[in-house]
Amino acid sequence: MAEAQTTPAKHGLGSTRTDQPRRRLSIALTLLLSFGSLIAISILTVLGLAVWTAGQNTFDLLRDRADLGIDRLIKLAESKLKPAEEKSRFIARAIADGRVDPADRVRFGATLLGVMSSGRAIGAVVLINPKRELYGARRQRGGKIDFYTASLEASQTMVQAIEWARKSRTPRWVAPIWVNTLKFAILSRHTPIWRKGKFLGILVVAVRIDDMSRELGRSEGSGGRVFITYGKKHILAHPFMERGYPGQSARAPLPLLAGFGDPVLRLMWDNNKTVRALFQPRPPLKAHVVRAVAGDYVFIYRELRDYTETPWYVGVYFRGDVFSREILRLRNALFAGGAALLLAIIVAFFIGRQLSKPIARLSISARKIRELKFNDVGILPHSRVRELDDQSNTFNSMVGALRWFQAYVPKPLVQQLMRDGDLAALESDKRNLTVMFTDIAGYSTISEGKGAAEIAELLNQHFTIVAGAVEAEGGTVDKFIGDSVMAFWGAPEKQKNRAIRACRAALSIRDDIAADNLARAARGEPPVRMRIGIHSGEATVGNIGPPDRVNYTVIGDDVNVAQRLEQLGKQVSPDDEVSILVSAATVTDLEELFETAPAGELAVKGREAPVEVFQLVDEPRTAGSEPPTSAA
Repeated sequence: MAEAQTTPAKHGLGSTRTDQPRRRLSIALTLLLSFGSLIAISILTVLGLAVWTAGQNTFDLLRDRADLGIDRLIKLAESKLKPAEEKSRFIARAIADGRVDPADRVRFGATLLGVMSSGRAIGAVVLINPKRELYGARRQRGGKIDFYTASLEASQTMVQAIEWARKSRTPRWVAPIWVNTLKFAILSRHTPIWRKGKFLGILVVAVRIDDMSRELGRSEGSGGRVFITYGKKHILAHPFMERGYPGQSARAPLPLLAGFGDPVLRLMWDNNKTVRALFQPRPPLKAHVVRAVAGDYVFIYRELRDYTETPWYVGVYFRGDVFSREILRLRNALFAGGAALLLAIIVAFFIGRQLSKPIARLSISARKIRELKFNDVGILPHSRVRELDDQSNTFNSMVGALRWFQAYVPKPLVQQLMRDGDLAALESDKRNLTVMFTDIAGYSTISEGKGAAEIAELLNQHFTIVAGAVEAEGGTVDKFIGDSVMAFWGAPEKQKNRAIRACRAALSIRDDIAADNLARAARGEPPVRMRIGIHSGEATVGNIGPPDRVNYTVIGDDVNVAQRLEQLGKQVSPDDEVSILVSAATVTDLEELFETAPAGELAVKGREAPVEVFQLVDEPRTAGSEPPTSAA
């Protein structure tokens, strides 16, 4: 497949030719894409930055809120547990230093009483000796503190605790237990007691779990529900447990998450009901969404491993709309920005269409000019846009000039100049051409007594008939010489069937002259008689003349022969309305499509040998298919 070739213009008109058409966009679509893209980029950039900034601010505020809320819950839990750790260290040091003797019940009891009185979060402080005998102080439900003793010899749990304390001197928090005598669950810190290398027992400082639940209930607000779970199966603290919870016992000191009175919290670890939250807090906080019957709930929580071996989950949950309201604001901002973008694109579309209309009209008019349909080109209207208005004015002036240009320059030549834009293609060259000369017989008699305007009208009408027939057959009208016309076929574009075209044009001229003479007779005017000579041969064709005033024409001996044939019409057929003489060279190219009559060998001025001449009679009615009219 041949590649597209691009030939740059070498001369003034400067056009560019491409053999293969390229994909093109309309000016309206181009303007829409241009304006729309610029507007879209601008709006999307500003909107994106605004929404991104607002989103970051919104999520940062939500994260800060989550951080503060969970941190407050952790501090609330620590407010119950830290005093127990401090009192444990105080009593353990006092015993180890000998300042307090556990055997001295009076002094030891006073110490326990002081610890209990200063630490309202502490529910009990007891010492269990290696014989598993217990002595300590406890806080009753009404707040009263009393002392008690007990034997834990039968407790297997206490046997294990004593064994642990003998091997380790590191305090620890142990799993929650239920105290039957007090009817509440406790968290206890166990501290091994040693003095001068002698093991004295375990100091147990207990914190009431219902006190933690009570404090959680007081801290609730902002529509959230706070909680602390013990692992993923038990509830450690919850506002529902501040007065205890049904079913608690020594075997079940903490209520199970499954079946708990809070239906939303029950679903916290249900994989079938949980999804990832759009909002994610800062680590170590985590979040997920629980889809309950009443709606979506956002859980924010933190895992604690600072106390018991089983991790705690301290958290809060909110209805989903608490966070979705913030996200909805961002979504509304996006919708508003999208609507603004759509409106801007619509406005850009209408602006683009308004701007494209005069350009589209210019394109249509330019296409008609390319086809040399100057009479079909309308006047471009004025525009409010200065550049477009200047364009219309300039184009209108150019169209007027081109109309005159067409009137003075042969149309085929104009077409080639506009198509190629290359004057090099019109340089002088030898071509096989068919040349026609026409002349009005008895012109002096016809024009005698007529004014200049009448003569001009007569000639213009006559030349219109001749030029119209020539151009209809693809010929080029070279020039008008007085009442004569010179035309040729085969240049500027190479043509097949040049002789056939010329003879068809001559017969058409004859028919038109006959019709015109009928009209002239009706007006009482004398008929017009004319002579036509046609010859085919080689001639020089191209731009002839100085650089600033060239004439595209043909010259050579064969051109003169055509003119001599036209003049011989006076001798051969002086009485014919239209005499048409053709040379033997032309008849050879007619392919027997026309009826001719021999006129003999006649002497032609400028040639030594006579020229065989024929009269063109008619185109046979039984002629074959019409000759093609396309250029070679």
